[in-house]
Amino acid sequence: MSGSERAGSLRSALIWGVRALLGAVALAPFVPLVAQREPSLAGLASELERWFSFQCQRDPARTLWLLARPLPVCARCCGIYWGFGLGALIAWPRSSAAQLRAWVLAASVLMLLDVATEALGLRSAWAPLRVLSGALLAYPVGVALFCAACGRLAGDRAQKPYSTPSEG
Repeated sequence: MSGSERAGSLRSALIWGVRALLGAVALAPFVPLVAQREPSLAGLASELERWFSFQCQRDPARTLWLLARPLPVCARCCGIYWGFGLGALIAWPRSSAAQLRAWVLAASVLMLLDVATEALGLRSAWAPLRVLSGALLAYPVGVALFCAACGRLAGDRAQKPYSTPSEG
């Protein structure tokens, strides 16, 4: 294997590693539930619980349940974690920075409307809408972060935002 082939293989492995690491964010809300059954994950679960209590209101009325247990973050925060992780895993669409910014702006407006209509009592909290508004906001951020990391790994930020290992 030549030096350039080895470098290409290493780059490909790094790209998949970045994808897996960023994609793992989608699993974060499930870790404390799993950790209660797996003592080796107790430290990670404790740190995640600390983070979740800092960044989420954790309102029980707005929390999703799984296997008769509440997830450690509210429905909207679950949507944010899931959207970010899926954005990094799927990394589609391959949009320009301006298009991704427009998506984030539109998703922010949707989320603000969701928050405002709920806060003003125009409707009750609805978990599917909260998950959707969080996911729509975070998905393009996951795509953009993955694409930026791949651009760095490729060593040329002027080329297309990223290429999958199979596209080389």
